[in-house]
Formats: sequence, C-alpha cells, structure tokens
Amino acid sequence: MKQENIKNWGSFLAFIVLAAISCWATEHSFHLLIQWMPEAFVWGLTIAFFIVASYGTKLIIDALNKDIWMDHRRRTFWIGTTLVLVFWLFMSMPTNTHTFFYNHNIGNTVQEDLTETSKYLTQIKDRQNVDSAYYVLHNEVNEKFKKVEEEFNAIAGTGGSGKRGHGEYVRRCLGEINPLLDKEISGTQIKFNDSPGAWYSTDQRILSDYVAQKNRALEAIKENNYKVSRSAATEAAEDLRKIGIMNDTIKIMVETGNVHEDVITQADGVVLSGYACVKNNQKFVKFENENDKNLYTAENLETRIKRMLSVIDVWLDFFGGKYPISFLFYVLLSILVDAAAFMFFDFAFKKREN
Repeated sequence: MKQENIKNWGSFLAFIVLAAISCWATEHSFHLLIQWMPEAFVWGLTIAFFIVASYGTKLIIDALNKDIWMDHRRRTFWIGTTLVLVFWLFMSMPTNTHTFFYNHNIGNTVQEDLTETSKYLTQIKDRQNVDSAYYVLHNEVNEKFKKVEEEFNAIAGTGGSGKRGHGEYVRRCLGEINPLLDKEISGTQIKFNDSPGAWYSTDQRILSDYVAQKNRALEAIKENNYKVSRSAATEAAEDLRKIGIMNDTIKIMVETGNVHEDVITQADGVVLSGYACVKNNQKFVKFENENDKNLYTAENLETRIKRMLSVIDVWLDFFGGKYPISFLFYVLLSILVDAAAFMFFDFAFKKREN
C-alpha cells in the first residue's frame, strides 16, 4: 500500500511539472492573442482548461476500463471525449504549438519584416521610382517634338512644311507642346527663338537648344510631379533610422536566444509605421512580388510580426502552405507534453476497485 502511495504521489508530481509547462505555453499564446486581458485572469483560465481536459482523459480511461464497475459507461466516455476535444484539441494543443513555434521563429520573423520593409522605404527615401503616368506625358511630348527634328532635317514624308529648317511650322509644333508642359508646371515652356537670323536657319545649335529646353522641362516635371514628395522621402528616412536601431536590438536578442515581448511590441510599432509610409506612397514603389504588394497595401495593415502573435493566424498560415512541414515538429512536441501529463494524471487518480 505504501509503495502504491509513492507511485501515486510520484505520478502526481510528474503531472504538476508537465502541466506547468503546458499551462505556461497556453497562457503565453493566449496572452499574445488577447493582450488586453489581465495576465492573472489568463493564467486562471489556462489552468482551469487544462484540469478539465485532464479530467476528460480520466473519464475516457475509466470508461474503457472493464475491470471496474461503472454506471452509464458510454455516457461517461462521450462526456470525457467532448471535454478533451473542446479543452485540449481546440485550446491547449493549438496554443502550445503556437508558443513553441513562436519562441523559435519570432526573431527571424522580426528581422525579415525589418529587412523587407527597409527595402521599400529605401526606394521612397531615395525617390528612385517614377509614377508610370509620367511616361504618357513623356511619350506625347517627344512624339510631337519629333516633328520639329524632322522639319530641321527636312525628312521627306513627315507632313511638315516641306521646307527645311526653322520657321513657322516649328513655331506651331512648339505651340502644341508648350500647353502640355505648362499644364504640369506653370511657366515651363520651350522658348521659341524668333531672332531675325534664326528664321529658316538649319543651324543645329537652335535645334540642340530646343532639345535641351524640352529635356529640362520634362526632368523638372518628373522630379516635382511624378516622384514621391520630398516630405514623404524625409518620413521614409526617419522610419529607416528607427528600423536600423531596432534591427541592432533584435539581432542581439536572436543571438542570445532571449525573446523579450516588449522589444517585439516596439519592433511591430516601428515596422507598422514603415508599412503605412509604403502604402501611402505605393505608386512610387516597385514590389518584388504580388504577396508583398498585397501585404503593404492592404486596407487594414497587418505586419508579419503581428500575424505571428496570433495563434489563429499562425495555424491558418500553416494550413495555407506558408510554413514548411517542419511545423509538425512543434505540433508533435505539444502533443507529447500534454499526453505525458494526462498519462500521469490518469495514473495518479486512477479509479480502482475497493
């Protein structure tokens, strides 16, 4: 009898240890999902859920034990099964898997989010890209200007005046171009050379001057109207500065293997600001793939970091094929911890014949 008591107490202590690990993992996942809830309250729910799930496994074992007498054996079995499904399969196991997966991968996820966001913010900061609408204007202006060049060079069949050189036809062509330029930036026009010596001249320097004026006008329009604003570039530069500081902190965290939730929260805030800047200036950003475009331009922005905090989103992403098959290792680890805890609980409180 004494030996039996020792086994029971030993099983109970083993259950406590394994239950503590499981409850810690469940509480951590729940708290990441519902951060507004007091942590003590989350702990209370977690412990209660695990005890109910453990009791459910005991009911199943007792119902299957033919060596003991029991009323309503079938009902007991289904009650136990329901408790295990609700409080373990739908609560404990998914959250434990999430915690194990999160702790091992959150550092890399944060670094990925910082790195990818930096790429797009750099495009904005350096004003690298041009709104595609600019090329409509650019092509229209150059198409009309081609008539000026053809007139100067007396290219046959161009529909010009039929006379070679600088004259009234060139004036009319510039008169078609200047309203397009002036509409973009007031006063931006190609000034017609009406000096007496320029009329009907074939001097290429006059044409070169027109080309230079046209190019300067188009460049000014591109810089001022079809590139990201300088204020947005300054905003992107500030976001990049903050990301650089945060990246150094995260790098140390990953190297030491210590996950600090306050640091993760700060990183998420910094990255979200970068997301907003990219979204607000999306037409000046060249996205590497469609997934990134959808991520940074979504109606409700959600960072990679934020998605990792949610047990629901992590599981949805796994079923959606975002995570490799190695995710199943964390599932197996979660199952083994809980299964061992349930086994010791069932042994400690096993119903025996008197």
